Amino acid sequence: MATAPEKLAALRHLLAARFPAVPRTASRVLPTGIPALDDAIGGLPLGAVTEIVCTAPSCGSHLFLGQLLAAAGATPTRVALVDGTDSFDPSSFAGDLLARLVWVRCHTTAEALQAVDLLARDANLGLLVLDLRRAPEIDLRRTPATQWYRLQRAVEPTDLALVVATPRASIPSAQVRLVLSLSHSVDALSHDRPALANQLAPALQRQRLQIASAG
Repeated sequence: MATAPEKLAALRHLLAARFPAVPRTASRVLPTGIPALDDAIGGLPLGAVTEIVCTAPSCGSHLFLGQLLAAAGATPTRVALVDGTDSFDPSSFAGDLLARLVWVRCHTTAEALQAVDLLARDANLGLLVLDLRRAPEIDLRRTPATQWYRLQRAVEPTDLALVVATPRASIPSAQVRLVLSLSHSVDALSHDRPALANQLAPALQRQRLQIASAG
């Protein structure tokens, strides 16, 4: 028998399918330095949840994170990374990219969701990344849709870009969904990171916002 949260989630999906929402307008974006993304929608929308679906191994999610850290580092804002499986390796990034980073180390998906729910309300942050790429499949399935909508409502009145990295599409409240599906070959190891980052081509799968220029 379906629980109350499951019934509510099913109702949300039914209403969304029958009555598509009118796209909202995001006042500003955070440029990422990834040409394919910035040319398409300007960057990451502020006051919204962006889901990065990483469907293949070595698909560039590590590069993507590095670009986000670099983009945020060009501004006076602070960045928080909620590491859902305590797998982040700070030694793989240059020290200057970590200068404004708050690293929250979690061991379960539940811990990570609690942490991101708290940090989403921190006015000192400009970018919040939740890394669930290695989260157990069962944890993602069991996370109620209401929890994701709660996060979306929390960031809407802010200038915070909330990015969630997942192994499959999992976030019903995501205003923007990007998919990284192409694995890099072994030859990519011989290229420097900026060159590889310029080659990242996340596919835009969902866009519920009419994103305005940051200017």
